[in-house]
Amino acid sequence: MNGKILSYSAGSTSLDPFKFRVIDSQKPTDKMTRLATIFPDLQPFFSDPSQSLVVDAYPAALGGMEAMTRVITYLHPPTCIRALRLAAAENRRVVFIAQPLAGADLLLQAMETEMDWPTELLWATGGYPLPASLERSVEAWLADRGCRLTVLQAYGVAELDHTLMASMHRDSDSHPIYQLIDPRLELDSFEDGCSLNKHVRFQGIRTANQDRIESCGSGYRIHGNPSLYGDGALRWLENWQPNDWWNCTGYLSDRDGDIALQQRRGRTTNAEVAINCLSLPAMASLPRGVACLPVEHFDFMSHDGMSWMEKPKWNPAAFKQLDAKTIARRAAAVA
Repeated sequence: MNGKILSYSAGSTSLDPFKFRVIDSQKPTDKMTRLATIFPDLQPFFSDPSQSLVVDAYPAALGGMEAMTRVITYLHPPTCIRALRLAAAENRRVVFIAQPLAGADLLLQAMETEMDWPTELLWATGGYPLPASLERSVEAWLADRGCRLTVLQAYGVAELDHTLMASMHRDSDSHPIYQLIDPRLELDSFEDGCSLNKHVRFQGIRTANQDRIESCGSGYRIHGNPSLYGDGALRWLENWQPNDWWNCTGYLSDRDGDIALQQRRGRTTNAEVAINCLSLPAMASLPRGVACLPVEHFDFMSHDGMSWMEKPKWNPAAFKQLDAKTIARRAAAVA
């Protein structure tokens, strides 16, 4: 393996030393070509490497972009800001690689500075779901700065490889519709339209996977690990408004049946109106009797162990079906 980069999966909790991806810079790849063929909107970003700059804020090494100029930010906001300014100064398009919540925070920190922005930014994201409400918010914020946003949602499987599937379109329910990018992922191993329970086939080998890949007419829907991404919590996030995302990172935790929300660094909320810390649509879509508690950025990190390199746990107990007695008690407590 000399001369290669070993990359452990971003967000994985495995401690197995042999569960890694091998990044071989000498091995040619056609992944970028396949992406641009399946999604023609990507061609301007990949057809001429001299016209784009990759701003890499992903928490694991990714291969397949060796022909492009790339800045490794290590999720360091000043480095990310300098890279965006470099792209603007050289009139380059930006390929911004970052997971949803970390990427949004990096872009927001850049928005708080006085700087020129590149005119086009492709946000290549993955690792966990990107709420459509967050995508719309970032798109509007960048448009105000003269930067047009394009979003590519990529899906990889643990230590197999990145961007096995990808999406640039959502259905009427805002669910991303994915297309197959890497033929090594064998979709013909599916039964009844879904992947084998907790497994996928990659190069003919069954591999454990906690997600469910569902076939639909125009592609595939991916249902994330339910222990991390509950439908109730995901639907709630879709009701967040731009101001909610501006003030809160999207990391949350369950606090005795209520929801603690991490505020962005430097944001504060009056404790007397803490229960109304979100917009009316977001508050109205909470389960009955559940309150939102804004928590200062670093206090949340201290209490819940949050890191930008960790996936959010969007399945708090507050969103699980409650019995009628519990609902009545909580509703009475906040009345």
